Amino acid sequence: MKKLLSLALLALVLFTFSCQKAAREEKAQAEKTASRSEQAVKESEQPTSKAEEPKKITAVDFKLLEEWLPDKAGWAKSNTKGQQFSYGEAQTSAAEANYVSGSSKVHIQILDSAGYNWSLGQFLTMVQTGFAVKDDNHYVKTIKVKDYPGVEEYNYQRKKGQLSILIKNRFLITMTGENIENNDILYDFFKAFDLKKFE
Repeated sequence: MKKLLSLALLALVLFTFSCQKAAREEKAQAEKTASRSEQAVKESEQPTSKAEEPKKITAVDFKLLEEWLPDKAGWAKSNTKGQQFSYGEAQTSAAEANYVSGSSKVHIQILDSAGYNWSLGQFLTMVQTGFAVKDDNHYVKTIKVKDYPGVEEYNYQRKKGQLSILIKNRFLITMTGENIENNDILYDFFKAFDLKKFE
C-alpha cells in the first residue's frame, strides 16, 4: 500500500514539474515573439536613411543658361534674358533669346526643370505615350532627335513651326519659328547647341 502511495506521489510531482516547465517555455516563447514584434515596429518607425532620400537637383543659374543659347551665322541674336523660379523646395530656371534673318524670326528658350517633371507640362505626357495628328493646315507629332525625345509641329498657312526637345530628362529646349517655309531651320538651330554643356 505504501509503495503504491509513493508511486502516486512521485507521478504527481513529475506531472507538476512537467506542467511548470511547459508553462515556462510557453511564456519564454511568447516574450520572444513580443520582443521581435516590438523591434519590427521600432524599425518601421525609424526615418528613411539619407541614401534612400530622393536626390535634390539645383537648377542651373539662368545667367549660365543664357550663355548656352547658340549663335548662328546669318541670324541676328537679341533680347537675351533669363529668370529663376522657386516653389517651396522646387527650383527651376530658364533663358531665352530672339533671332532674326530677313523676314524670318526664331525664338529659343531653355528650361531647366531640375528634375521636377510637373514643370514640363503636357510635353512629358506626349513623348511618353507617343502622339501624332495631321490635317490640311498643320501637323503635330512626337519625334526622336539623337535619341532625345521631342515634339514637332508646323502650321502651313501661318508658316509657323515649333520644335521642343528634352535633353537628359531635364532640359527642355523649345524653338519657335515664324515666317519659315518648314522646320529645317529649327533643326539647324538645335545642331548649333553644344550639348556637352547639358551633361
